[in-house]
Amino acid sequence: MNGRSAKKDDERRLSPLSATILVLLAFLLEIIAWLWISGPPAELPQPRVARVTIRLPLPPAPPPAAPPASAATPAPSAPAEAEAPPAPEVPPESETPAPPPPAAPEPVPSAKPAGKAGAAAAPQLALVPAPAPGLVERNKLGPLPRIAPDGRAPWRVYARPFDKSDSRPRVAIVIGNLGFSSAATEAAIQELPGGVTLAFSPYAHGLEEYIPLARAAGHEVLLSLPMEADESSETGARPQALLAAVTPAENLERLSWLLSRFTGYVGATNYMGASFSSAEEDMRPILAELKERGLLFLDSGTSGNSATARIARQLGLPAAETERVIDTEASRDAIDQRLQAVEEEARQKGASIAVGFPYPVTIERVAAWTATLAQKGISLAPVSAMVRQRSGS
Repeated sequence: MNGRSAKKDDERRLSPLSATILVLLAFLLEIIAWLWISGPPAELPQPRVARVTIRLPLPPAPPPAAPPASAATPAPSAPAEAEAPPAPEVPPESETPAPPPPAAPEPVPSAKPAGKAGAAAAPQLALVPAPAPGLVERNKLGPLPRIAPDGRAPWRVYARPFDKSDSRPRVAIVIGNLGFSSAATEAAIQELPGGVTLAFSPYAHGLEEYIPLARAAGHEVLLSLPMEADESSETGARPQALLAAVTPAENLERLSWLLSRFTGYVGATNYMGASFSSAEEDMRPILAELKERGLLFLDSGTSGNSATARIARQLGLPAAETERVIDTEASRDAIDQRLQAVEEEARQKGASIAVGFPYPVTIERVAAWTATLAQKGISLAPVSAMVRQRSGS
């Protein structure tokens, strides 16, 4: 009996480990009970951020405005470093008295740099811009030249300036049939001096560009009129060519179309036309119309029987004739010989006119030859100056 009691007493006793666990559980229960009673923890205070105020120094106050009597420099309305300096009212160069204006028109640069020696030998002179006010008649075909109400004629207004008091022998060179080849046309414009006259075909493309370029380079400009040469010539097959087979009224209508292709020319010259220019009944209406429109006419010398000189004198048309073609044989030696003949004729008669075509060799030889004229005592003149000399105007 005593043994059983002792065993039960031993079972009722807790081991030290169990006692420790019970103590910890009791402690945790007390903590939980305390937290539940005291409620959620108070919100933690936020840290304070110190605010630093930086005070920048103010810009200096602007200087007081100048009195009204000295208003050259206005008072600044913003800080000095943000304001651009005022522009001076008068450039410093104006403090030096300007030189008197030149007696002759000032040179103007060509549309492109000059090519060879011939183009650089003579300065380009400023030509009156085209079309000039009052010198254009508008119609269904295009702009036609006319004499202005105040009497100004295109052949005088569009002419290249020339000193009439120049008593040296004169030569005029005309390069014709331009506008078909861009390379040849640009070479004639840029490589020849401005004193060389250029004649353009009405059938060429790009005339609205070529004519201003030529005149900007100082070249006087002519319009080439296609005329019937003979029965075997191809000129008659060109549209609007002047033909003996059509009526004078139709030829005048064709002439209006040809004249309306561009503006700024001083007159016309015939392209071909050996047959047409020899017939007075065909040429007279054409030359009379050119006279009424204030133009000059240059006979290119394609016919030994041309009636243009006689008709021009009767009509009072400003006109001239060429003495020779310089490149019937397009070689250096042949062209040089003909240019020498032009030079000799100018010394004997006082003036000589020659025509050529825009072959590369022609442009090369004319450029080289014209560069030597000044030192030889010969003047290179535009066609309009030759017309004035021969008409005494």
